[in-house]
Parts: sequence; structure tokens; C-alpha cells
Amino acid sequence: MTLTALTMLVGDRAKFFGIVFGLAFASLLMTQQGAIFRGIMVLVYGHITDMPQTQVWISDPGIADLDTNDMINERELDNVRSIAGVRWAVPLLRRLVYARDPANLIAPLMVLGIDDATRIGCPPPEAMVAGSIDDLMRPDTIIIDVHGASTKLRQDLPGGGSRPLQVGDRMIMNGRSVEVVGLCRSTLALMLFPTAYMMRSHLSAVNQGSDRAFNFILAGLDGSAPAREVCARIDAATGLVARTRKELSDYVYDFYLYKTGIPANFAIAILLGFIVGAAIAGQTFSQYVNDNRRIFASLKAMGMRNSGLLRILLIQSSVSALLGFSLGVGGATAFGWLLEGTDLSFRLEPTLLVISFIAVVVISLAAAAISLRSLLRLDPALVFRS
Repeated sequence: MTLTALTMLVGDRAKFFGIVFGLAFASLLMTQQGAIFRGIMVLVYGHITDMPQTQVWISDPGIADLDTNDMINERELDNVRSIAGVRWAVPLLRRLVYARDPANLIAPLMVLGIDDATRIGCPPPEAMVAGSIDDLMRPDTIIIDVHGASTKLRQDLPGGGSRPLQVGDRMIMNGRSVEVVGLCRSTLALMLFPTAYMMRSHLSAVNQGSDRAFNFILAGLDGSAPAREVCARIDAATGLVARTRKELSDYVYDFYLYKTGIPANFAIAILLGFIVGAAIAGQTFSQYVNDNRRIFASLKAMGMRNSGLLRILLIQSSVSALLGFSLGVGGATAFGWLLEGTDLSFRLEPTLLVISFIAVVVISLAAAAISLRSLLRLDPALVFRS
């Protein structure tokens, strides 16, 4: 029966390719859009995951996301350090600064001003591509992520062409000349501004009006109490809000998930892929069954029951679903490879593949179920009519 089903399916090549194309289109669009959505949502808390040594993030209680926050008073740093369970606490100044590159073009940078004494918040040594973290101790120096240096900050050459921003190049930040002393790997931010690192004292001098203040306190725990209990102590003692690294990541993620239009836009694209794929596959499958009515009638005339016809349709729909899903996922994977090195994030996860596969199977089975209705009422005598 399996051979008969596959011979019938492949024998009508136009309909066969139409069914597989419809399922592949649905699989491709759902997988590709889902992977881009997941990739973008990971970017919203990228700077949090880039600092694994920080166990607790402390911020103003009115924070919406990493980019919407307010300054914290300097005295709160001492208050946090005095709380039981806190092993260390350092400030982090995170500001958007407009700089001018060597070509005098304005370039926005998301600059992280790290603690001068401990250097907590610096990129780890394994993330450094060029230069040294030690060079940040010199005044008016900066480290920039290598992706931003090779894209947004790429330099035009006098004779034509361009090159990435390099160690030794200088930028102008609020009238001060700043030297690039290192390049590092860093997680892309949602706003796609290049990420840069400076000592907080240097950034305070460059970013006029900050007065050596900061908008986050990073803390490590001594393990004497659960992290949530220490966070509650910090909240009560300072009036700020303390969250563990995971809690802050989830908080920022939920903000973009529920309070922005990003999920709705991707949901519409995924839904359209499902609907269009279902329409193409369903219509083509119905035409396939209608064009092969005589063959199905012959099978019934030879004694095949309706259950046998059902098994044939299930075999055909299952094979079509597997082929369509494989082609769609293959296309989405190739699309992801093409995006490497660009600003567009792509994250293809096993959960997404399972959801896409289930959706393709549902489309294929639904198309077969619609066609089955006409087969169950098919008259075997049709094969003897002219």
C-alpha cells in the first residue's frame, strides 16, 4: 500500500510539487520569522548576559528596560555595600554618546562606564580581539566591539574602499579626542548601536552633566543567604529595586514581549505563512484527489475499504509534510548562514523546529481530511464510465 500511495503521489508531478511547495513555504516562513524574532528578543538583554560575574543588578524602581532608566545617587552605593549578604558592589554608567569618527561622521555609541577600581563589567580577556583591557586605565581611551568597528564605524579610504575601525584610531566625543585601544566581541544590542567600554571616571568627564553618577549598581553575593532574600533587603534599605541576573533578563524580555509591537508584527508574518501554505497545499491536494478519482475508484472496485483509502491519504500527506518541512527548514538555515556578520540576529532553536514541524503536519493532515470527504462518497462504478 505504501508503494501504491507514493507511486500515485509522485506520478502527478505538477500536483506533487505544488503540495510540497506549499508546505515548504509555510515551513520556511514560520521557521525563518520565528528564528529572527527569537534572535531579536535575545538582544534586549544582551548586555546583562555579557557580565556573568554580576549576580544582582540594582536600578531605579521606575526602570522599563536597559535603555529607559534614571541616575542613582552616589550614596546608595555605600548603602548597598553595607547590606548583609552583599560581597561587593560597583557602579555601572550606561549612556548613549554621540561621537565623531575619523571621517567626522556622527556615530552613536552605547558606552558602558565601568568601575575604575575593580574593572568589573569589562569584556573578559577571551572576548578581546585586539588591544588590552589594561590600556583603558589611560585617560581618554575606549574599547569598541568588533562588529560595530567593522560595520557602523567602518572607515572610507581616500583611494576608494573602506576598512574597519582599528586600534590606534581616534574619535571625538563631546569635543574630546578619544583613542581606540581595543576591540572585543560583545552581544549586539537591540538598538544596534556599537557597544563601547570606558572607565566610569573617563566617561563622566566626556559625558557632560553625569557628574560621576551611574544608573546601575552591580553586586556579587557572599552566599550566606539566598539571592532573593538579599534582593529584598536591598529593596527595603535603599528604595531601589534589586533583581538577579535572570530576573532582570526576564523583566526586560517581558517588557518587549508584552508592551511593544515586536511580537505582533512577527505573529502576523508567521500566521500569514501558515495560512498561505495551508491554502496552497489544501487546494493542490484537493485537485490531486479530483484528478485521480478514477484510480481511487479502481481501488474501491477491487475491494479496498474506505480505511485503506484513508491510509493512502495519510501516507501521502505524511511524506509531503516531511519533504516540505525539510525543504523549508533547509531554506531557513541557509538564510541564517547568510545573515552571519550582519546586524540581523537569527536564532534557530529546537523548540522552534518542533513547533514548525507540528504546524506543517497539521496543514498536511487538514488538506488530506478535506479531500477524504469526497473519496468516501466516491462511486466505484466511476471506473466503468466513459
